[in-house]
Amino acid sequence: MIIHTMKSILPGAKAERFFDFMVNAQQDIYANWLPDEHYEFHLINEGKNAPVGNFFYFDQSIGKKYRMKFHATIVIAEHPKKVVYQMRKFGITLPGFLELNFEETADGIVLTEQIRIGFGGIGRVFDPFIQIVYSKRFFVEMDSHHTREWQSLARCLS
Repeated sequence: MIIHTMKSILPGAKAERFFDFMVNAQQDIYANWLPDEHYEFHLINEGKNAPVGNFFYFDQSIGKKYRMKFHATIVIAEHPKKVVYQMRKFGITLPGFLELNFEETADGIVLTEQIRIGFGGIGRVFDPFIQIVYSKRFFVEMDSHHTREWQSLARCLS
């Protein structure tokens, strides 16, 4: 399994604002968040236990080389601390998760973003194929994207 963790300190930010945005997806804010890299993020269907079960579409660039288009379902939502999305592609639930944690501090929030891709147990035999797409170069670009995107969202939500 590939696990990649990134962290940002966002002075003045509020965990509740970040959480609410990430479970409700407002396209106008998303388009202004990183206009040259973020294209679409919208709610397709609301889950029966919303926000758990909410089904989204994401489309964004990660650097100049990578384009990420996928659907995702919220599988964990702990207001206002944590949101976990599980990716879907072509109607298939994938072994890919995006976890966002918002830790409130006296000065703002510490945002931790973790990407988990791959299988545990016997399914690990497929991980080398996953690493072809999600290479070290991808995660270098992802680190840079992470730094830009969360600082920018903090400005958009203030």
